[in-house]
Amino acid sequence: MRARRSPVVLIVDDDDTYRHAVSEILKYEGYETHDSGSIEGALALLRNKIPDVIVSDTLRSQFDGATMLQAIQADERFRAIPVITASANAMVSDKAAAFASGASGFLAKPFSAVDLLAEVGLQLVRTGLLVKVEDAVL
Repeated sequence: MRARRSPVVLIVDDDDTYRHAVSEILKYEGYETHDSGSIEGALALLRNKIPDVIVSDTLRSQFDGATMLQAIQADERFRAIPVITASANAMVSDKAAAFASGASGFLAKPFSAVDLLAEVGLQLVRTGLLVKVEDAVL
C-alpha cells in the first residue's frame, strides 16, 4: 500500500503519555501528526488543518469524545473525516455507542501498534488516500 501523500492524523486524548505514544508510532510510519488534550483544542486545530483521520478517546474524567463526534458531524467541513474512537470500555454496547455517535472505527485500550496502524490504514483506504502500489500514481 502507498499513500498518495503523507497522511495527517489528529490525536485527541486528555492523557499526555497516550497522545505522545500514539504520535510516535504514527510518525515512525511516515504520518504527520497533531494532537490535543481537549475537545476545544481539537476543534481549534481542525479550523487550521483538516486531518485525514482522527484518533480520539471516547470518555474520560473531563473529556467526552461523543461531544466531539457531534461537533464534527454538525460541521460539513469535518463530517467526512473518519474518527477512530479508543476506549478501555470495549464491551459490545460501548462499541455500538461509539458507532452510533458517528465513529468510523474502534480500538480497545490498550491496543498494539499493529492494531493502531491497521485501523488507521483501513480508514485511509476507505477515503482513497491509501491505495495499492499498482494503483498509485508515482
